[in-house]
Amino acid sequence: MSTDTEGKRAKFEGFRAEVRDKIDALVAEFANGELSREQFHAIYEHYNSQLMLIQEKLDANADDSPVQNAGQTIGIRQAHMGKAVGLMIYHNKSGQFVETLGQFDVPPQTIAPILNDFSLLMETRKLIDRRVVKIAERAWLLFAAGRYTTVVTLFHNEPSQQQSREIERLHHDFELANSTALTAGHIDSTRLAYPLLVFVQQKLKNA
Repeated sequence: MSTDTEGKRAKFEGFRAEVRDKIDALVAEFANGELSREQFHAIYEHYNSQLMLIQEKLDANADDSPVQNAGQTIGIRQAHMGKAVGLMIYHNKSGQFVETLGQFDVPPQTIAPILNDFSLLMETRKLIDRRVVKIAERAWLLFAAGRYTTVVTLFHNEPSQQQSREIERLHHDFELANSTALTAGHIDSTRLAYPLLVFVQQKLKNA
């Protein structure tokens, strides 16, 4: 990698760190009751779009070497890329389904066994890794457990490691923004903020 490329990469990584700091501050503001849901969703989507643009710049500079048949390779990549169709948020403590975003037409019996496994692991305070399961031709589920909730995301095609990490980042922000509400006995889903919306909305735009 050339010195010029390294310099550009360092600059974009600096931009990324700045935007992530802004997102952390935004999440804290909502958690403290300083923002409405509408404000939070609009600003969060703006910051997340900036992160995606920065990541595109970083990916574009990852390899400066010439590539033959680049158009064909891009076409194959796009055809097999994971696309988030929808997701479901499950409250670990109560067993309540908090919210469904996008199109999540997965029967409860398909996800129940893994959610039960996660519950048993939580009771024994064991570390829970993300789980990716193929449920049909070109249909995959990503299970990501958090402190209060588990997010189950339905993908068309297998999700990449980067997409899995993005879901986990948004899930982390969701739990921080709504930490007070998620510890309550009854959860009012209409009062929660949903950073995860941006992932489903973006993937539907690109579908």
